[in-house]
Amino acid sequence: MKKGLILAVVTGGAMDSDVLESALAYARLFDSHVEVLHPRLDPYRVLAGFIDGLNGLGTSDIVTGIRQDIDRRQHIAHGTFNGWVARHGLRVGADISESAGPQSGDQPTASWRLGEGTYENAMSQYGRLADLIVVAQPSAAGRSAQDAVVEAAIFDTGRPVLCIPAGQRALDLGSIAILWNGSIEAARAIGQTMPILSAGGNVVVMTGGKCDGVDPRELVERLVLRGIEARTRRVNPGEEFSPTALLDALNNGHFGLVVMGGYGHTRLREMVLGALTRHMLAEAKIPVLLAH
Repeated sequence: MKKGLILAVVTGGAMDSDVLESALAYARLFDSHVEVLHPRLDPYRVLAGFIDGLNGLGTSDIVTGIRQDIDRRQHIAHGTFNGWVARHGLRVGADISESAGPQSGDQPTASWRLGEGTYENAMSQYGRLADLIVVAQPSAAGRSAQDAVVEAAIFDTGRPVLCIPAGQRALDLGSIAILWNGSIEAARAIGQTMPILSAGGNVVVMTGGKCDGVDPRELVERLVLRGIEARTRRVNPGEEFSPTALLDALNNGHFGLVVMGGYGHTRLREMVLGALTRHMLAEAKIPVLLAH
């Protein structure tokens, strides 16, 4: 019987293997089952407004082309999943109970899940049931399909989300950075990732500019109380968090993971990533773990 469940989201993109390898590394550490989710979009639902605007002209051809691309992505994602399973000798069943039941023992387990409709529907249906969600890093350009996946994971699940940069597969928890500003989002990120922080080596609580609420030294005291080696570090004293300064500090600090709150704002009735969060996710060279 497994102690937890990790949801790995694959889209048929180039980084699917990185997501799967990272998810498995965490699953081995925490004796967890890996549920692999492929969100399969419904072309009619996603493009309903656009199709209506065409008054039916060429609609069939457009939807056919979109569906072919959706089928292609599913085929690639499932092929990557099958190769990953074979490479690691994972136990796979028709569902979670079959693959990760009492008979699985210590053997790593995985299952395939197809979520149809929209990214939001798939993430809210399956992401809310996971202990950790692993996704690929969004693009630096923004507003890509991967951005939609990441935003849905952060804002529609209430679960911690681990964003993996390209080429990242090994698990490195020797040194972890926490970006702390005293916000509810930052506090929630720390609370939801406490098992990971406890399993790591040392933690550096990084602050910059104004810190609302709890002093970072108070946070360090409580981390130490839990047996976590921790200390504080100021970045750009007297100024607000600067994405460039933060990235420089993270790169120079040789961290293996950064934990932060997932911040956003409302646009057209949707929650979208804030500028700092988007910059950190798109440009960070190490995994970023967020909670909203």
